Amino acid sequence: MLRLASPVNTAINSALSRRVALAIALAFSFLTTAHAATLTPESAQTGTYAYQVLRDGEVVGEQRADFERRGDELRVVTDVRINITLLGLNIYDFTQRIEESWQGGALMSLVSVAVDDGDTRNVRLAREGERLVGTYDGKKRDLPGSLVPSTLWNSAVVEHSSVLETTKGRERTFTVTQKGIEQVTLPIGTVSARHFVFTGNFRREAWYDESGVLVAAQMEAKDGSIIRQELLRMP
Repeated sequence: MLRLASPVNTAINSALSRRVALAIALAFSFLTTAHAATLTPESAQTGTYAYQVLRDGEVVGEQRADFERRGDELRVVTDVRINITLLGLNIYDFTQRIEESWQGGALMSLVSVAVDDGDTRNVRLAREGERLVGTYDGKKRDLPGSLVPSTLWNSAVVEHSSVLETTKGRERTFTVTQKGIEQVTLPIGTVSARHFVFTGNFRREAWYDESGVLVAAQMEAKDGSIIRQELLRMP
């Protein structure tokens, strides 16, 4: 016999459906967050992470992050090189070397030297109590000691609301949104990674794998082009 749904049955079924959907959503949320690892100064492996840098899909440079432990100190040296040419002519050069020193999960010092198309920018910061104090091109800098550098290798940055922008040694605030797990195609293959979007005074997109390793990041340059880094190899 064909049984027609009554308004009461329809309401009950609708309520049950909503509860089931909510339970599934909560379970999925728990699973996707419970296993989310972070790569931090305490958990970082020693060795080199290498990335290719692309501009609108064309390789224009590279980035390396070298991790070394000296007793209880973690030293991270990041080297960036970007060279953009047009019809065989050099139209833009950028290099940067960033040296971070960490102890007990705290950033103890940061030194950055960047050459942005001929303009040199120097940042020197050192911890004094709960502050990071130093200079940017001779100008004084006094920043919160809790800031995470904008190198983004420290995936705990997604739990913050501001970052230490390394080129000019300044604090940049942001709102971060998680876009979920995506399949990201990289030179090393396809990996599952969590996608985060930073908006505000610091605008980036970043993808971290299940171990918290930064596998890709990108930003929009002033000319509207997309600058992207993709993992080539890791320790």
